[in-house]
Amino acid sequence: MSEELNPQVENVNQETATLTETPMIAPTSSEMAAPAAPPAPASKPAWRMLVAPAWFLLGVLVGLGIFYGLTLYTAKPAPPPAATLDEATVKKAAREGLIEAIQALQAQGQQGQGSQGPQTVDRSAFTIRPANQLGNPEAPLQIVEFADFQCPFCGRHHQLVAPELIKNYVDTGKATYVYKHLAFLGNESVWAAIAAECAADQGKFWEYHNYLFEHQNGENQGAFNKDKLIGFGKELGLDMPKFETCVNTDATFDRVRADTEEGQKLGVTSTPTFFVNGKPLVGLTSPDEFKQTLDQALSK
Repeated sequence: MSEELNPQVENVNQETATLTETPMIAPTSSEMAAPAAPPAPASKPAWRMLVAPAWFLLGVLVGLGIFYGLTLYTAKPAPPPAATLDEATVKKAAREGLIEAIQALQAQGQQGQGSQGPQTVDRSAFTIRPANQLGNPEAPLQIVEFADFQCPFCGRHHQLVAPELIKNYVDTGKATYVYKHLAFLGNESVWAAIAAECAADQGKFWEYHNYLFEHQNGENQGAFNKDKLIGFGKELGLDMPKFETCVNTDATFDRVRADTEEGQKLGVTSTPTFFVNGKPLVGLTSPDEFKQTLDQALSK
């Protein structure tokens, strides 16, 4: 076995020897020099040199657009200029706010919360406009009524009770009768009160007052819209250009509001409410009951 391997070993040794005896060739000076530079790249077209700046500029423009859009989206809208709130708009808002306030006060009174009803006051506590007063202001009895022209109970009072009171007490000099507005049943209540005050400017408050109560026809159903209120003035022979202008511009609204606010302060929460020499009498009563109240006041 060993003999067969020896020739192979010898061959390997010979090959090794041959490799080790091969002389090394030293590199020349030219071969030791630095490697050759790579070939120069081909020149790029001019338009390619503008690509990067163009993308940068586009990015800036897009960013500015997004920022401007976000600014518009998040900005709070500017309040409308005061000039857009004309007088009619302000009065309409005040009228509706006044009605809501009175309705809320009435609801509280009906629930027994927040109000104990009207209290006795001095007869001098009332602001009285001469046009809204019947009889002698110095009479021993003062009857002050807070009413709404759409109120059905107020209408019944003026049909069934008021004529007796006026005949037996006002016309005889025993009492003075004062009407004040508590317009709370809606816009037509306020418009009717305004129209009555416009008639008062022409010395016909009571004629217009009576005409309104005679033409009640439901609440806010058109019976007292402005066209019909103007027609009532024509029926009563008023100066129509002046009356129509007064009604359509709410010129007397402040009087109606003042009366209503006065009633609120006095604790009035329903109509009709009366004050006889400052003592309250709430609701619709019969002629006999009202007469009894007046006679008791006269005896004091």
